[in-house]
Amino acid sequence: MPATSWKHSCLSMTAGIGVITMIITVAWWLAQTLSLADFGIGPLSLALFIGILLGNAHRLPAMLQPGIHFAQQKLLRAGIMLFGLHVSIEQLLHVGGQAFAIDLIVITTILIGGTWLGIRVFRLEHDLAVMIAAGSAICGAAAVVATEPVVRGSSAHTSMAVATVVIFGSLAMLIYPLIFHITGATPESFGIYTGATVHEVAQVVAIGHGIGDNAAQTAVIVKLLRVMLLAPVLMLLTLWWRSKESNTCHGRSGLTIPWFAFGFIVVVIINSSWSMPPQLHQNLALLDTLMLSAAMAALGLETRLDRMRQLGLKPLLFAGVLFLFLMTGGGILTQWLL
Repeated sequence: MPATSWKHSCLSMTAGIGVITMIITVAWWLAQTLSLADFGIGPLSLALFIGILLGNAHRLPAMLQPGIHFAQQKLLRAGIMLFGLHVSIEQLLHVGGQAFAIDLIVITTILIGGTWLGIRVFRLEHDLAVMIAAGSAICGAAAVVATEPVVRGSSAHTSMAVATVVIFGSLAMLIYPLIFHITGATPESFGIYTGATVHEVAQVVAIGHGIGDNAAQTAVIVKLLRVMLLAPVLMLLTLWWRSKESNTCHGRSGLTIPWFAFGFIVVVIINSSWSMPPQLHQNLALLDTLMLSAAMAALGLETRLDRMRQLGLKPLLFAGVLFLFLMTGGGILTQWLL
């Protein structure tokens, strides 16, 4: 590569990463200053929405694209891999077989049934239906952005899917404490219900702490079990998507292997088998959040509100139906199995 071209590429990459760094800084400052974590709104969601506002307020220079694409692709995959630091096999074994069964039924039902509902009933495009179902079934925004490379989702579709997770997960934080007081459930059983049915880890933490320490600990562990199931779901989804594309394209489609899903499993195993120094673990977990925040900011910069408006109300209605299924069906399932 000529020196001039190399210098231009480095400058473009630096400029794009610089804009994303600015967005992340503002998002973290707002999250800390306004204590938004107490309401289940973290830096990832804020970075996405700030990116959308900035990307739609000004036409982005072409020189920013290399840095934006780097964050949206490379940093996203690295962040999903390091997300395994939040899970250990010991934690998963602690909740027992019943909680695992509830998680497995919830994920299978919402992912398969929800995808069918989104495509057949709501007439959504396949990638959008899958991403909304994955975000509802597994672990919110992280599941949406992890699914996006497999289904080749557009920026508008991915942002819409993330938005539904934020909206209905925030609604859960208002409704679930009321359900707890109305039903008179034990903190432990309600913690399992919360961890098995609420979208985001941050939202689960907020609901759990509002009920009590026992509920919070149980809810987070059950939620992390759902996070752990992200990797096998991605692999199965890849096989299904390949089969669908092969039928559509007469067998010309290649297999997109989500290698970062294998990396996620490796990180979980390392996190479970090695007593990592606390400071190192904390720093790596912070790096993970920063990389995922960067991916969200890049996604926001690439999203155009006019494209999201063209999607209409159907994605929100679809996500709302899945939310009702999670809330009611998950409650019945928890009561039946516990």
